[in-house]
Parts: sequence; structure tokens; C-alpha cells
Amino acid sequence: MPPSNTYGISVDIGTTHVTLHLVRLSDLHVVSEQIVQNPQMQFGADIISRISHAIRKKENAKQLTNLIRASVADGITSILKYQQLKPSLVTQVTVVGNTVMHHLFFDLAVNSLSKAPFIANDKNPIRICAANVGISILDEAECYSPPLVESFVGADASAMLLASGFFESRTNHIAIDVGTNTEIAVKSSMGSLIASAASGPAFEGMSMECGMPGHCGAISDLEIDRRTFKPTIEVMCGGKPSGICGTGAISALSEMLEKKIILSRGSFNRELNSRWLNLDGDIAYYILADNKISATGQPIVISQPDVRMLQQSKAAIRGVLDVLLHESELDTMDVQSLYLTGVFGSGLQIEDAYRIGMFPRFDRAKIMQYSKGASLGADLLMIPNNRSKIEKLIRQLNYVEMSDNPAFKAQYFSSIPFPD
Repeated sequence: MPPSNTYGISVDIGTTHVTLHLVRLSDLHVVSEQIVQNPQMQFGADIISRISHAIRKKENAKQLTNLIRASVADGITSILKYQQLKPSLVTQVTVVGNTVMHHLFFDLAVNSLSKAPFIANDKNPIRICAANVGISILDEAECYSPPLVESFVGADASAMLLASGFFESRTNHIAIDVGTNTEIAVKSSMGSLIASAASGPAFEGMSMECGMPGHCGAISDLEIDRRTFKPTIEVMCGGKPSGICGTGAISALSEMLEKKIILSRGSFNRELNSRWLNLDGDIAYYILADNKISATGQPIVISQPDVRMLQQSKAAIRGVLDVLLHESELDTMDVQSLYLTGVFGSGLQIEDAYRIGMFPRFDRAKIMQYSKGASLGADLLMIPNNRSKIEKLIRQLNYVEMSDNPAFKAQYFSSIPFPD
């Protein structure tokens, strides 16, 4: 084992946020965590926008690379300063992220990801001096990133599968990492399949009219009175609400469906009359918190465009999941364990996900929910044996491409309506 006074840094580069862990190498204890917004957000909330910006001209790709490297370096500097640690005590850095985030951090071309067949430029594991990827403060540390799977299934999926025990499982097992780009893996007697769903930024609390990340001030859960339609909201950390996060949006959709505020096609029910509903203007919306109780002084709402966007996001996830289950010859009752991580993590009420049709019902499955599966996997990659293991096991995965996949398109469109 490494000496107790040496450390590693794990970095999970998400499309929206970057999560950094300071890890004590002797026991993999996470000493400190820091989460910062990905500075590339200014060039688009999703990976397609980032690719488009990067390939427009060479300087743009370098700009995106410099932005994310500076953000990671600043985060590491901040953690070390807070913990009063010398940089020389950090001997390794592990970096994971989806394929686009991975390529931009390591200064790899993303042109091949802009059009079918969406081939990653370099899928091999990376070992490089941390100073060579902009982390000059750790000039004696090695930077490692695990292999990518294929297309948009990147190093974060590899890390998530390691954390979930996917390869060790002897049961019919599903692992899902929900985010702007959602990775779904299914293991059965037929083998191991994996694919990605372009679920968009809505479930990360972005792009909705009053959306925000799952931080203090976010509405994370609610109930709606059946008679008056008045909402009773739950706010992260308490206090006045500033917006609504992804789990709150799913909770809201579930309740709005249950109380017939929205119909199965996703339209607002215009036969209702309540002070919490605005159906008279150009855009219909439901008021989650009025201007008297919101922290912003403005009402917090879910609008008709928000509902449509959330429908598309949940349909993308459900479509991929249904295709992989079919390819694996599995019925939902055959699934014995479900590992769920990503932006929802432990906060998602699984019944809400069932109610809106994002997942089919897994009534016999043991459901395990963790908030940061990719980060946990990145921590585990501090162990050399885990690196060797993941590099070997990733080759056992069968990637299923969903773009131009007729089965996926059919499942996607049939999944847009909400269940009756």
C-alpha cells in the first residue's frame, strides 16, 4: 500500500459540472470534494454544441481545451490550499468524462464525433505527466484516464461500470448513469451491451425556464393538492426556492400527471381552473412557487416547453433501455439489480421515474442509487489492479449504436407520451 501521507486527485469532467476528489491513497478515503461548473457551458449546454464550436476553427478547440484544463488546475490548487497540503504529496491524477469532454481535455480532435459513424479519435487508456495537461502544480504526478468504449460512451462510463460492480455481477444487471449524455449498460446471459442516450441537459436542471443544478435552493420534490392544485414543495437545504432541479422536475411531472394537470400527450389540461395554473397566455405554465415565497422575487414555474423538453429527454433514455433489453432477450421481471447514478443519484424517487415512463417497472430488481458513480470509479482507478481490470473488461462490452437505428427510433417516438 502507498504511504498514508500520499494522495491522488480524481476528476470527473461532466458536460455541466466538474467533480474533483482529493483521495488518500492508503485507504481511498475521499478527504475533500469540490464541484465547479464546466466553463465550456458558455459555448453550449450539450456536447453537440461543444463539438460544433470546436470544429468551426482550430483556435476554438484549443480554447475549449484551455478552459477545462484551467478549471481543473484551479480546482486542484484550491483543494490543496484548503487542506494545507504540498503539491508533492499528490502522486497521481485520474481523469474521466464522456468522449467529448475527454477528447477536449486531452487535446484530441473531435471532428470524427460530428458525423456518423461517430468514431472516437483515441479510445486507448492515457498515461501522461499531469503538467503536460495543464496541471503544472502537480509536475511530479502521473495523469491516467481509462479506455473509452466507443462513440459517445467515454471514460466516465468505464469508471461507472467499475464502481457499480457491473463486471463482477452474476445476475441480470443494469447500470445507468443519467446526465446530459446518459450511458446504459445491460448484462445478461447473452453478454454485456452498452449504449448512450442523448438525454440533453434538462435532467441536470439546465435549459428549463426555472431550472438549476441540484444545489441549495433547488426544489427537489413536491406534492400537489388534488382539489386546489396548490403545490407543497421541498427545497434543498431549506429556505426559499431559487429554481427547480432535475429530481424536482421529475417529481413535478409525476404529480402533474397524477392530478391531471397535464395529459398523457404532455399538453396542459385546459379544462382546469386554479390560481396555480396559467393557461390564458401564449405559453401555459404551472406555478411551483409564487413570487412571494421565491428567493428570486419571480415565480418558479414549469412551462409547456419545459414539459416537451422533458418528454424528449425521458423518451431518449427509455428508447435506449428498451432496445438493450430486447437485444438481451430480457423482460423487466428478469432484471435482478439496477444501479442508478448520475445527476439523480440517491435523490430520484424511482416511482416518479416509473410514473412518467422514463423507466419500465423493475419490480423484482434490487435498486442501488448513488449520486456520483463515475467519480467513485475514478477514485477506484487509483489502484493499479483496477486499471488493469478495466482495460481488460471493457473489451468484453458490445456497443450498440443508436443513431440511425430503426428500433431505437420506433421506441423513442412511442415513449414520448406519458403513460395513461
